[in-house]
Amino acid sequence: NAAAVRRLEALATTDPMTGHLNKRALEAEFERRLRAAARFRRPLALVVLDIDRFKSVNDTYGHAVGDVVIKGLGAVLSRCRRETDAVARFGGEEFVVVCEETDAAGALLLAERIREELMRQVFPTERGELRVTCSLGVAAFPGDGADFAALFAKADGALYVAKQSGRNQSRVAGSAAVRAA
Repeated sequence: NAAAVRRLEALATTDPMTGHLNKRALEAEFERRLRAAARFRRPLALVVLDIDRFKSVNDTYGHAVGDVVIKGLGAVLSRCRRETDAVARFGGEEFVVVCEETDAAGALLLAERIREELMRQVFPTERGELRVTCSLGVAAFPGDGADFAALFAKADGALYVAKQSGRNQSRVAGSAAVRAA
């Protein structure tokens, strides 16, 4: 019974395509980490990212290739994250990374590692090699918000600015900080 309960729990909290947390599990994990950050007055950062022009990947190469790209980004996140970071597939091609004891500058460094690693990734397709990029937004507790909704909104807003500014870059909430290829 214990093994069955663990399996059901894993199914309920894990994205089956990437093996990362799902949205519901991330929100619960974030709340736990936020309480600790507030209690011990430690920074906590959120990185929100998605694949640039992902709809055109699906439209051009098909959804099976789109799934390979999502899995590939999941693998990049596994390689780039620190042991203490929580990674989740938030929906579609959007991912979130929660970075404990990390300020916005530290999260920006992680965002850039992710962006650069994904740019190097090659996805073989029937039409030849496919490369994709991603855009990332960063927000940090306590300056950018005191709960998940506020931090997510700020990081998502920074992601939107990165997209509007040409994609393939990282932006920090409330800042002009940007790095691009």
